[in-house]
Amino acid sequence: MKLDHHIAQLLFQYDCVIVPELGGFIGNYKPATIQNIQNTFNPPSKQISFNKNLNSNDGLLANHIAQQQNLSYDEALAKITSFVATIQKQLNANKNVTIDEVGTLFLDNENRMQFEPKTANNYLLDSYGLTTFQKFPIKRERLEDKITKEFKDRAAPLVVVAESKKSKKWLAVAAITIPLTFFALWMPGNVDLGGELNYANLNPFVPNIFATYTARTTTPAFSETPENNIKYQLENIADDETYTEVSFGNNESKVIVILKEEQIAEAVSTYVATPTKPLDYHIIGGCFSEKKNARKMVKRLKKAGFEATIIGQRKGLWTVAYDSFTTRKQAVDALTDVKDYNGKAWILNQGF
Repeated sequence: MKLDHHIAQLLFQYDCVIVPELGGFIGNYKPATIQNIQNTFNPPSKQISFNKNLNSNDGLLANHIAQQQNLSYDEALAKITSFVATIQKQLNANKNVTIDEVGTLFLDNENRMQFEPKTANNYLLDSYGLTTFQKFPIKRERLEDKITKEFKDRAAPLVVVAESKKSKKWLAVAAITIPLTFFALWMPGNVDLGGELNYANLNPFVPNIFATYTARTTTPAFSETPENNIKYQLENIADDETYTEVSFGNNESKVIVILKEEQIAEAVSTYVATPTKPLDYHIIGGCFSEKKNARKMVKRLKKAGFEATIIGQRKGLWTVAYDSFTTRKQAVDALTDVKDYNGKAWILNQGF
């Protein structure tokens, strides 16, 4: 018979629930925490641990089972004995024993009983209704993004509203009809259609104008531009000038002369490549003789939000790390959060 539900119920009311001949489940107060790796806030809770030395019967579990199932104390005690025998048989067969809503019991390599609690339930009644939530970083617009956006807005093409086909058609008809109507009304009263028409001209209604010769009575005078004046202007130009104005006469407009092309300075990148530092410090979560078991643990840790990887073999065992860092300080700071998930995690330095 499974007694998991009774143990879980008692953990909400008491700080210690003893299973006779097996051990005691202890609830220790744990304050609210912030996990920097997963960016989550956790409310205060009871952290469940297991002590195999607390195996004397205090009557708490037996009386609770007797009341809940309407049994005598001896009958409830017999059910507990059967439950413990089943657990010990599975542990001796090197199997993990899961107590629903509480945690998992198993034997390590040195045949010592270990316990891994479940963190899904919060047994602290003062934290009833408080759940774990995740914080997200505030995304602020960088100066580079603002400048890029501003230039894109300036370069945006003008939007031309297309006119309807019907309005275009009426405009074309009006552009042809109005001039023809005006010309038809004006021509009979202003043009002698019976006279001689000029067919050689593009406008046949304009009379021919014949060219006549007129002798010139004065001699035009041209002002001579002295060469020394232009040479003087060019010699007195500063070295840093890119263009100048040259006059060829007193009454003549000035001419702009380009002396040299302006050099546009090219932008020089100030980016300096930073050498990548090796990740020598690892927070170890487990070692396995078979690689498939290490892969299973990596998959499980990644679902929990960790950057888990297999960092290789150590003493013939495949080693799984929760995360890796370049400095020991970073690893020590992260180990505090990892301890909330696995109290047996430790730091490995591969730099030596």
